[in-house]
Amino acid sequence: MNIVNVGYDSTNYYVLADTRPRLLIDVGWPGTLPKLQHQCQRLGLPLADIKHFVITHYHPDHAGLAQELKRLGSQLIVLESQAAAVPILKTHMKPQHNYVPIDLADAIRLNLSDSRVFLAGLGIAGEMISTPGHSDDSVTVVLDEGRAFTGDLTHPLAIGENAILRQSWARIRALGVKTVYPGHGPVWQLE
Repeated sequence: MNIVNVGYDSTNYYVLADTRPRLLIDVGWPGTLPKLQHQCQRLGLPLADIKHFVITHYHPDHAGLAQELKRLGSQLIVLESQAAAVPILKTHMKPQHNYVPIDLADAIRLNLSDSRVFLAGLGIAGEMISTPGHSDDSVTVVLDEGRAFTGDLTHPLAIGENAILRQSWARIRALGVKTVYPGHGPVWQLE
């Protein structure tokens, strides 16, 4: 599985691809669709070819473009553990943000326990797991090859005695993750 960072400004967004784009992980700030389109086009992954996307957590820099992307024909995958966080996102937006509220009526609603089968249908060997700590709705996409897309999950060296974060990292480690693709900053190796 090729992993292409199509992020811009200070946030990373990743496309999982092989012969074609399979999944976009996180989508960007509201009002920045041209930036995402440009990044994808520049890297040979036209946004129109990306048929599915998932959000690691519903904060503006990771989910702000979700409805705009849906309007372009990509399907949003919403984990049931995240559904309550979706409407809260709009309460953090000001009119100048040009945020388009997310309509879940046509989203793919998925239980975490069904994520492995769903991803396999996209040609991806892996699963999505709940990893609260940064936010209650945080999820991590874990590939069987040992790669994890953690969104804004706090780095394990910075969690101190936070039991929730320790549990989230224990879940990630238990799945054999070696390489972490964070929402911000460079890719790093999990010891």
